[in-house]
Amino acid sequence: MNVLAAFAITMAVLLASLIVFKVSPGVSLFLCAILMSLLCGLPLTETLGHLTSGFGSIMTSIGLLIIFGGIFGMMLGDSGGMEEMAKGLLRTFGKKHDMLALNMAGFIISIPVYFGSAYITLNPLVSSLQKLTKKKTTAYVTALFTGLLLTHCVVAPTPGPLAVAGQIGANVGWFIIYGIIVALPASLLCGWQYANFMNRTGPKVDVEESRRQRQELLSDGELLKADPSKPSAGLTLALIAFPIILIIINSVCSVVLPAEHGLNLVFGFLGNNNVALFAAMLLSGVVLHKYLVPNVSESIWKYIDKTSDSMGNILMVIGCGNCFGTILQKSGLGEALVSLLSRMNIPVIFLAFLLAMIIRAAVGSATVAMLTTVSIVGPTAVAMGLSPVTVGLAVCVGTVGLTLPTDAAFWMPARYSNLTVNEAFASTTWPTTAASITGFVVVLILNAFSGVLPGMF
Repeated sequence: MNVLAAFAITMAVLLASLIVFKVSPGVSLFLCAILMSLLCGLPLTETLGHLTSGFGSIMTSIGLLIIFGGIFGMMLGDSGGMEEMAKGLLRTFGKKHDMLALNMAGFIISIPVYFGSAYITLNPLVSSLQKLTKKKTTAYVTALFTGLLLTHCVVAPTPGPLAVAGQIGANVGWFIIYGIIVALPASLLCGWQYANFMNRTGPKVDVEESRRQRQELLSDGELLKADPSKPSAGLTLALIAFPIILIIINSVCSVVLPAEHGLNLVFGFLGNNNVALFAAMLLSGVVLHKYLVPNVSESIWKYIDKTSDSMGNILMVIGCGNCFGTILQKSGLGEALVSLLSRMNIPVIFLAFLLAMIIRAAVGSATVAMLTTVSIVGPTAVAMGLSPVTVGLAVCVGTVGLTLPTDAAFWMPARYSNLTVNEAFASTTWPTTAASITGFVVVLILNAFSGVLPGMF
C-alpha cells in the first residue's frame, strides 16, 4: 500500500482506539506500529527488529531520566515542597500571573534541560497550583508544556537546534539569540495568554462554588503563608536548581574549555542529564527524609522502591510510542512527504517550516524532523542567498506544532497530570501548533530584515 494511505489509515485507527474505544495508550501504539508495518509491506523479521530497537532507543535516551526524574519530582511533591513553592510563586507574582510564572519557568529551564526531565521535575507544580487556586489543570498544563517545548525545539544548546545551526552553517551564538526572540512571543501569547483564556472558558462543575473557594483561598493570607512542617519554597527551589546548575556548567564548559580539560571531564560526567538527576534524587532523599519518612526507623530506600513502581506505566506508554515512531520512520513516510511537498513549488522558507511540522507529526520526533528537513532544504536555501539563521529557525519552529500521539511528549501531560486524551489534545496539540505558527510569523519578519540585522549571514 502507498505509505501515505497506510499512514492515514493507521492514524485513524489509533485515534479511534484511544478516543472512542478507550484502549490503553501503550496497547494502541504497539498495535498500530504492527498495523503500519503490515500495510506498508515491511518484512516481519525487520518489523520485530524495528519494534525492539524503537523501544530500546527511547529507553536509552530518556528511560533513566523518567525513572530518576520521576522519583525526584514525586519527592518534591510528596514532601509538600512543591506546594510551598506554589505558594511562594503566588506570593511573588500574585493570583493574576500564576500562568505567567509557570510558563516562564518552563521556558527558561528547558533551554539547558532535556524536555522530558524538565516536565517531570516541574509537573508537581501543576497539581499544587491547581489545588491552591482551583483553576483548570488543563490551563496550567498548557502554560508549562508550551514554554518547555518552544525552547526545547528552538533555542540551542538543546541538541536539535544546535544540530540544525551546525548543519546549515549558522553562527551558534546568533542562532541562540534569534531563537529566543522567535520563541518568547510565541510562549507568552500561546502559553501564558492562551492558558488564561482556557481557564475562563469551557464547562465548570460548579462555577459559584469554584469562585467562592478561589476567592477565600486568595484573600485569606493565612493560607498563603509558609508551612513550617513542610520544606520551604527556597529549599525546594534550590533542589530544583541543583541538577539544572550541573547541566548548565557542563554546557558552558563544553563550549569554552578544550575537550581534554579537567573541569570539562568532571562536569561532562556530573552534568550529564542522567547523572545530574540521579544526584538530585539522592540529595533530595537525604534532605527531605524527615518529610517523606516521618518514622525515622524506616528507610528512604523503601520509599524510593515504592515510588519507582509507579513509573512502569509511563515507561510502557513512552516506549511503545517510540516503537510506533520507529516503524513510521522505517516505512519511508518522511521521503514520501518530501516528494509530495516538493512538487507543489512552495517557497523554500515555508517549505522548511511546513515539512518540519509534518515530519514531526508523522514520526513523533522533533530531532528527526529537524535533521531530515534541514538536510533537504538547507543547501537549496543557502544557495538561493537566504539567511541560514532564518531558514534554520523556520525548521526548528516547525517542529513545535502538531504535537500528536505519535510523539512521546504528548503522553507526558496525559499520564503525569491525569488528563484524558481529549484534554491532552486541548493542552498540547492546539497551543503548540498556534505557538509554531506565531513563531514562524516572527521568523518571516526577521527574514524580511535579514539584510540589515547582525549575525544573519
